[in-house]
Amino acid sequence: MFTLKIEAEHLLYIRLNQNKLRSEEYIHLKDAVATKKNVDDIGKMAILPSTFTGSPRQMHEYVQDAMTYVRSYERPELFITFTCNPAWPETKEELSYGKIATDRHDLLARVFRQKQQKFINVLTKMDVFGEARCWMFSIEWQKRGLPHSHNLIWLKENIHSTQIDDVISAEFPNPEVEPVLSDIVEKNMIHGPCGNFNMNSPCMKDGRCSKKYPRQLLKETQIGDNGYPMYRRRSPEYGGCTAKIFRGKEIEIDNKWVVQYSPLLSKMFHAHINFEYCKSVKSIKYICICIHKGSDMAVFGLKKANEHDEVSNYQLERYISSNEAVWRVLSFPIHERHPTVVHLSVHFENGQRVYFTRENAQEVDSEPPRTTLTAFFQLREQDPFARTLLYPEVPRCYTWDSRRKVFVRRKKGTPVFGSDVVASEALGRVYTVQPNNSECFFLRMTFHTIKGPNSYAMLKTVDGRVCNTFRETWFAGR
Repeated sequence: MFTLKIEAEHLLYIRLNQNKLRSEEYIHLKDAVATKKNVDDIGKMAILPSTFTGSPRQMHEYVQDAMTYVRSYERPELFITFTCNPAWPETKEELSYGKIATDRHDLLARVFRQKQQKFINVLTKMDVFGEARCWMFSIEWQKRGLPHSHNLIWLKENIHSTQIDDVISAEFPNPEVEPVLSDIVEKNMIHGPCGNFNMNSPCMKDGRCSKKYPRQLLKETQIGDNGYPMYRRRSPEYGGCTAKIFRGKEIEIDNKWVVQYSPLLSKMFHAHINFEYCKSVKSIKYICICIHKGSDMAVFGLKKANEHDEVSNYQLERYISSNEAVWRVLSFPIHERHPTVVHLSVHFENGQRVYFTRENAQEVDSEPPRTTLTAFFQLREQDPFARTLLYPEVPRCYTWDSRRKVFVRRKKGTPVFGSDVVASEALGRVYTVQPNNSECFFLRMTFHTIKGPNSYAMLKTVDGRVCNTFRETWFAGR
């Protein structure tokens, strides 16, 4: 309840300030002031912004950032889901007599946060699967309250298809050779069993397992059509092991029911760690959306025509478990990544978004705030090196000073050959524009092909001729 109160206060602030703080394109405000119109009659009502944790816009921004990594570094190598284990010794040792882990969601949150930090360090700093180029993860919560993280890892050296079996296993280990790992797999890496073993399993949809278990037994790992390998799952006659588990009664199962895992990570963290190798680009969009999809929900209701209240919609749709509530109160991040992605604005001349009140409308009209785009035009005039860069490349060598609204040369990084500039691993992403907004869409496209422009007129110039539209510019320059 305390977390819901905190969130409700935050949302109430957004709602109550919509009439005071409004947004509009600068050119519209400029016209209104010039013609002495009432500034109260212009401006768009504020909506739930991307800065609000868990909002649909924030999730969309994360998806676009993930696709920026794909654009720069191609497909990720590893997609790993790491789930909290309430039976961890670190949790049990701190429980009072008679208490169970679900009685102490604050303890579960703190322990999982530390485990997740260690987990990502193992993957990115210890180079257990090779040197990591970049990574990201997002935290989600199951309805029963346990947190889990979705982790994407890009490696500098690709894992060859012949090396998959050395990294990932979908089989029971031999209990005589690996007794510890065998116990971990039996406790954490078994799906169900469902189907004929249990038709009431939560994964059963229309009489079939939604997770596609039991899987097919295979003597060798094969590359599937959906972008994921079909991992080796040997039958007992070909050397595969079986295990006896208790699900109301003792049953014996084979490798059809094993969730693919990393033996190394399973032995290190003693938890459910679903380990996937990404082979095809077909799976990338699904993965990037999957790890930032937010909470599952279904809402039905009646409302008036043209009524659009994103704050109320968010409040109706969200579900906050006890563990997520503690996570937010403790200010733990739900998303982390490396390297950073800098968001770059795109707009027409005098078309930047400005925020104004009745009191400061005249001031905003006389001196509109700079955006990353107008600051880039200015940077090009002041710094010759900026003339060699595309707009999305600027964050590599310059940082954005949000207070002064200017780009500043980076002080730390790798020296750029032939200049006194240093470069970092930061990536730039120009905000997404829908193709149906064709003129702005083609403006955005020119930023990825024309280096060091200093004005909109220069962006429209092809072979000394100034085109009438950005669409014409794009096709003339191809």
